[in-house]
Amino acid sequence: MFVVKAKSDFAVKRVEYLYEAFQQNIKCDTMFAVPGREFYAHLVVLMACSEIFMTKENLLNDVFSDYDNEVIEAILKYCYTGEISIDEKHVEKLMELANRLEVKIPRQFKTVDLSNCLEVLKSTGDSELLQKAMDLTMENFETLHKTQDFLNLPASNVIEILKWDDLFVRSEESVFNAVTLWVNHDDANRKNDLAQLLTSVRLSLLPLEFIVDEVMTFCHSCAECMTTIRQEIKNKNDKSFAPIETPRRKIQKMALVGGSGIDLANTIDIFDGLEKSWTLFKNIRIDKKRFASVLVGDWIVIIGGKNSLNESVTSVEYIDLKSGQKQPLKPLNQARCIFSAVSLSRGSLTDVYAIGGFVMEQQDWGLGDHRSIVGGCLFP
Repeated sequence: MFVVKAKSDFAVKRVEYLYEAFQQNIKCDTMFAVPGREFYAHLVVLMACSEIFMTKENLLNDVFSDYDNEVIEAILKYCYTGEISIDEKHVEKLMELANRLEVKIPRQFKTVDLSNCLEVLKSTGDSELLQKAMDLTMENFETLHKTQDFLNLPASNVIEILKWDDLFVRSEESVFNAVTLWVNHDDANRKNDLAQLLTSVRLSLLPLEFIVDEVMTFCHSCAECMTTIRQEIKNKNDKSFAPIETPRRKIQKMALVGGSGIDLANTIDIFDGLEKSWTLFKNIRIDKKRFASVLVGDWIVIIGGKNSLNESVTSVEYIDLKSGQKQPLKPLNQARCIFSAVSLSRGSLTDVYAIGGFVMEQQDWGLGDHRSIVGGCLFP
């Protein structure tokens, strides 16, 4: 077998030759016309940087027409050399054009904040900065998905963000709304990405009415999308079907229920984690103390506690934050007070666990039952 291995700079020399040919317009096979000038290049070189040059070549003249000659020259040179030298005043337009062409140009960032976290996501290779950008994007998605920076992201970045499990969203409707905003920003060119974008939306977490009224209406022209949507509607109408997806983590609300003193005993404060604000919910009479409470969707579940006779109780109730009504639930297996309660989501269901605590009258202060996890209630 005859084997030859060229020197390590073999490929570099070939690209340098192509760049010289580009500069002299030798054997160029593609042209971009902008007002007052024409740019020539080798299509195979451009395709190596972005498939946009192959799939949307006929649309690029209009794209390039939005930018100065210096920006166009810089982006084409980068495709050949991997280097850019341009006046600072053109940098933002250069990066904007690179985004539209899906040409990945790394940028140097010293810090990450809300003003640049989306830019860091698509541009940096620094793992520490990238993690900070991901955290900021997840925590502030409700605000960021409406910004120009989000609307200018390439499809690949949008899909990646929407698939994150830890997006802080009010509901899955926010995720679908982000899709509609991004597509409508450049409707003519982005409708082709709709089917792939829809895979990032967890349809099983959307109400049936929303799917019919909003999702189907927006996606009606995409045959692949409609197939997916119809299957989801069928699943929702099939009572035996259980979705396997787990909901996104929604850091939306905290609830503080009751407290010491007559004035606080029956008050509820709700904290909205997205708005970063507290709201006083109307007074609800709670005829016990030393209970535990957890927030489950729009329910506040009040578990156990002590009654007016200072006895531990098994009663469990919930307060519906939408209607303000209090309703009973299945009681605990045994009375308990001064304990912890936690909730754990499992798909569309939530388990609520009562942990440890005291089962004797307060004056006895016995050890009580301290099993790690004692029973609990299952709420749909």
